[in-house]
Amino acid sequence: MKPDDTSDFGAVWLAESRGTSSWAVWSEWRHQTYAVLPTGALWDVIAMPQHRLTGAAEYRREAWTDVPILADLGAGQVYVWVPAGTARTWSVPGTTALGPPWWIAVPRPGGPQVPERQWIAAPGRSPRLMDPEALREALLAAPAPGTRGEGGA
Repeated sequence: MKPDDTSDFGAVWLAESRGTSSWAVWSEWRHQTYAVLPTGALWDVIAMPQHRLTGAAEYRREAWTDVPILADLGAGQVYVWVPAGTARTWSVPGTTALGPPWWIAVPRPGGPQVPERQWIAAPGRSPRLMDPEALREALLAAPAPGTRGEGGA
């Protein structure tokens, strides 16, 4: 597949996570609206409640530019793409690191979105991964839910 618009670049980037089976990703997007992609090959994913992302996004806004973020509206979770290997050492309360052997259901950027899974920030022409230290810092700096003070996680 040759990318012809910004969302196609992001879709190709995501499909590459399946290696030589990237063609199967396109088939899944065509027939099921979402594809199931492995974490750990090209990237890991940090899962957290949506309210954690909302609080953390206020800190170091520049760190969030062009970082893919997917929302699971049914579960109230969001998923932030980070470098492969991050899951091995990730330890931030209230979050879950998904590396091997986890897989994640992902709608095609620029394609039909299923009501429960929607891109907050889809990978585009130049997708980049969130810096794990910047994410950790933002999550730990954001006030804990239900508090007005600083810190908490």
